[in-house]
Amino acid sequence: MPDPEPNAALDAWVRGTLTGAVAYARSLLRNRTVAEDVVHDCFCRLLRRADVYDLPNDGTKLLYRAITNACINHTQRARSVSSLDDGELSERLADGKSATPAEEAAASELEAAMNRGLARLSVMQRAAVELKSLGHSLEDIADTLGLSATNAGVLVHRARRALAAELAAFLPKVP
Repeated sequence: MPDPEPNAALDAWVRGTLTGAVAYARSLLRNRTVAEDVVHDCFCRLLRRADVYDLPNDGTKLLYRAITNACINHTQRARSVSSLDDGELSERLADGKSATPAEEAAASELEAAMNRGLARLSVMQRAAVELKSLGHSLEDIADTLGLSATNAGVLVHRARRALAAELAAFLPKVP
């Protein structure tokens, strides 16, 4: 009879990393459905090799690297197609929160500017800035993306600078 302990550890690892992994993939791909598919495929590939990897301890870095590579592959192979069902409207409606028309317009303009800024970044820059926003160190980002820490820092810096330029109208003026 198989030992139930490894399965419990893998279950805990999957449950603990799933939400963050989907959010990370979604930030890179800008599409929830495709992001969920990519994450599912990455989990399946890693779990098939659970006997080789120590997933509860090292799996998160492996998972994020697999997601990054899968998102890059998807982005390079995919045609640019706009979707009418990107999930943003349904998320707002699901929140049940109402805002004034002025607040909704301002939020919509900010969201559009942020999406434009993110769309202009390379996948590697989006990955680096997203990992940084999730609290990862430059060393972790470098390890996940297969880069040097210096290169990861450059990607984060350039991504932040590009986003700041895109969002300049929404940022307070610095004297």
